[in-house]
Amino acid sequence: MKFNELFRQKRMAIGTVRQFAKQSGFDIAYISRLENGVTMPPKDSEKLTKLGLSLGMAPGTSEWQEFTDLAAVAKNELPEDLQHDDRIAAVLPAFYRTLRNKRRTEKEMQKLLNLIQEFGKGE
Repeated sequence: MKFNELFRQKRMAIGTVRQFAKQSGFDIAYISRLENGVTMPPKDSEKLTKLGLSLGMAPGTSEWQEFTDLAAVAKNELPEDLQHDDRIAAVLPAFYRTLRNKRRTEKEMQKLLNLIQEFGKGE
């Protein structure tokens, strides 16, 4: 699922674009552009938070995490909570090579696997 698809799905559960715009305080044209993927999700975290809250999502939930992760992907960014993690920065080159089907060292693959396992444990 893409950000604009999730956004539209959540907004439709609330009502029309006009109703949502009136309730949330966002411009109708802006909401329409977001839903159609013409406009990227806002870079401003406060504005993204306001959109999520207006859609009825609660911070800290898996739904919220999906919303913010999809927003980051749409903007070609790492999610904000991962941007300054040195452990992630250390393994990203191996991850990128993996995506590109390039050769990676055993040590790089082990570091990537260890990082994924650490995050899976919530450490």
